[in-house]
Amino acid sequence: MKINSTLFNIPIINSVIEYDCTDSTNIKAKEFSKRGSVHGTLFLAHKQLNGKGRLNRTFDSKKDEGIYASLLLRPNVSPNQLPNITLLTAVAIVRALKTICHLTPLIKWPNDILLNGKKLAGILTEAGPDYVIVGIGLNTTTKSFSSDIEKTATSIFLETGKTIDSFDLLYNIMEEFNDLYEQFIIHSDFSFLLEEYNNNLANLNQEVHIIPHDISYSTSNPYSIKVDNLDTFLCRGIDENGALLCEGPDKKITIINSGEVSLRGKNSYS
Repeated sequence: MKINSTLFNIPIINSVIEYDCTDSTNIKAKEFSKRGSVHGTLFLAHKQLNGKGRLNRTFDSKKDEGIYASLLLRPNVSPNQLPNITLLTAVAIVRALKTICHLTPLIKWPNDILLNGKKLAGILTEAGPDYVIVGIGLNTTTKSFSSDIEKTATSIFLETGKTIDSFDLLYNIMEEFNDLYEQFIIHSDFSFLLEEYNNNLANLNQEVHIIPHDISYSTSNPYSIKVDNLDTFLCRGIDENGALLCEGPDKKITIINSGEVSLRGKNSYS
């Protein structure tokens, strides 16, 4: 991916730091946050040696086969609203994929982007005392995955047979994120984006299993988790606070907060 200065046309981008190879853009963003790096510093890598995913998992980050980016933010919002930055990032990615690639991805709450039932992208949001880091890993030209994730992961190339301009896609993601982030700061909640998010939510009104955090955290391969003994719920979307609403057999709604569980649809992975 060739980076150029047009990124600075996006108001939220104030600085760009690019690596040919690094451990993780999220790790680098954390390091620079402690040195006083400004709001809107974007970290980009052509390759990551230790790409980070949710629940302490790794994100496969081969050289120039994806978008590996982290954005350092210093938002002035209440701490309980910070998880919603993950949700608006998901909407930004979906919008960009529709515009640039003419794809119809779906959001798997809270932090994955699916295409044809497989993971295309992941979002890792990490908060510190005075910062938030939004990490994005998106598979663009990957032609194959390791055996442990080949059933659950995909790329734009594998789904379309086409090689897209990764910079155009990155630019559009950041542009969409900028617009959504500005609205989020104004509204101070997620209500303005609730309908659009739910319209793009995978498994909406379908059967799902809620996998407890300790079970999800114990494995690097979510596909291996058995759900036969777990209760079945109906996914009813998210509420204005970004929590997932799951309807049980008794018709009662269970409210699931981000980070507490993993979610598996009836015919998908967790």
